[in-house]
Amino acid sequence: MARYDFHAITITQITQTAGVSRVSFYRNFSSKEDILIKALRSDIEQHFYRTAQSGQLTNHRELFMAIFAFVEQKGGIVDLLYQNDLSHIFLAFIRECCGAKPESDNHTAYHHSLNMGVCFGALDEWIRRGRQGTAAEMADKVAQALATILAKW
Repeated sequence: MARYDFHAITITQITQTAGVSRVSFYRNFSSKEDILIKALRSDIEQHFYRTAQSGQLTNHRELFMAIFAFVEQKGGIVDLLYQNDLSHIFLAFIRECCGAKPESDNHTAYHHSLNMGVCFGALDEWIRRGRQGTAAEMADKVAQALATILAKW
């Protein structure tokens, strides 16, 4: 995406560059977008695993801190998504990571959707504004906003 317009990149180019067959590609991915989502998902799982191992995921603020820090760390790919008008891929990634799951009861699903919506909304604006403010500042703001919303829920 740094060299070519995302929409112009073909599955054939991807498979030739990766040295895999189209069959292998479609065995693992459903689309070009799916590659990006799964790559980000793999990276964030490693990031969260390290963060959780350090005992830093005990409340909403720490969860948001981990997400904003991850985006700071992966700024290059996130910027490419936004520069290529692909923020919907970033939203799909956030939804997959922390959105509602089909097996969840309604209360849990709505709670997860609310967390995801607040988180994505803040992340989206933060990214569009050039990531002004630190991850910690943003995590504080989002956690405070969510606490206010949940208190009224």
